[in-house]
Amino acid sequence: MTAIGATHGEDETRNSSSAPFDRLRPKLTEFLWSTRDEPHKERRRRIMKAHPEVIKLVGIEPMTKYIVVALVLFQYSVAIAIRDHVGTFSWFLVTYFIGCTITHSLFLATHEIVHNLALRNTCLSKLLGIFTQLPIPIAYAIDFREYHFEHHKLQGDEAVDTDLPTAWEGRFFQGPVLKFIYLALILLFYAIRPLFVRPKKPTMWHLFNWIAVLAVNGYITKIFGWGVLAYQVAALIMCSMHPSAGHFIAEHMVFKGEAETYSYYGWLNLVTFNVGYHNEHHDFPGVPWTRLPAIKAMCPEFYDNIPCHHSWSMVMYRFVTMPNVTPFNRIKRNQIKKFRKQD
Repeated sequence: MTAIGATHGEDETRNSSSAPFDRLRPKLTEFLWSTRDEPHKERRRRIMKAHPEVIKLVGIEPMTKYIVVALVLFQYSVAIAIRDHVGTFSWFLVTYFIGCTITHSLFLATHEIVHNLALRNTCLSKLLGIFTQLPIPIAYAIDFREYHFEHHKLQGDEAVDTDLPTAWEGRFFQGPVLKFIYLALILLFYAIRPLFVRPKKPTMWHLFNWIAVLAVNGYITKIFGWGVLAYQVAALIMCSMHPSAGHFIAEHMVFKGEAETYSYYGWLNLVTFNVGYHNEHHDFPGVPWTRLPAIKAMCPEFYDNIPCHHSWSMVMYRFVTMPNVTPFNRIKRNQIKKFRKQD
């Protein structure tokens, strides 16, 4: 077992934020195990003490729901417009550069919505989440809501956090070729891993999610033909190799020291609802995407010295090419018993 034990403050401030990749760190043959709590609760406490005004940033972003409606309509419009060109070179270009970009935007809009940051009402948030994912022909919004809350509450917990790769993933995907394949399938792993690692009992919301996705896309396919569905499926498959997919690797994979959450401060935040501000998001999950940059601006002393990323494409490249970066580069802990006692 590879154990770590330094405090979060010591570890995160000793590393330069400008150089998140460490080629000299030993290659891991198992996960990094920690006996300490996840870092965000403690940093949130310290920020609240130093900057109590940060609480004013908490709330909903009304603009989100309008952006979501526009994205959904635009994605379907593009799919309908190029439905007769499936398989052509121009179709692949449009699917990759427009379809994949919007697919990622919709995934991350769903992320905002499940946090109730678009609408205050939980029921309406679920309905909006289902609407948001309609152009993505798999029913994931309700499942994602449940699993994602656990990721926040017990980040890195072996028994609860399905964001963690499995030991099999760590052992099998070694070397540049297999890691490239892993990267190409990263969305598939995020979608199916929870169903095997921590299956949950289906609810009526799950059933409604599937009915909505199948009914809407079935009707659109009937009216406009299979070319529409081909665009949606291709965009879903290809988006694992889109630069925006770098956030799956960048957010919590340990690249330097023992920092287990990394923010990304690059232009792709413009089309991914600022999900790159990931330390800020985990520290204050009640702050919507439009105000996450304000957290960093308000509290620079808490973020400027934490390792961060400036290119998701570089993260993907480093993951494939650096021998000491594998799915094992994640911090695990076992804190569910402690959490239940506190709860």
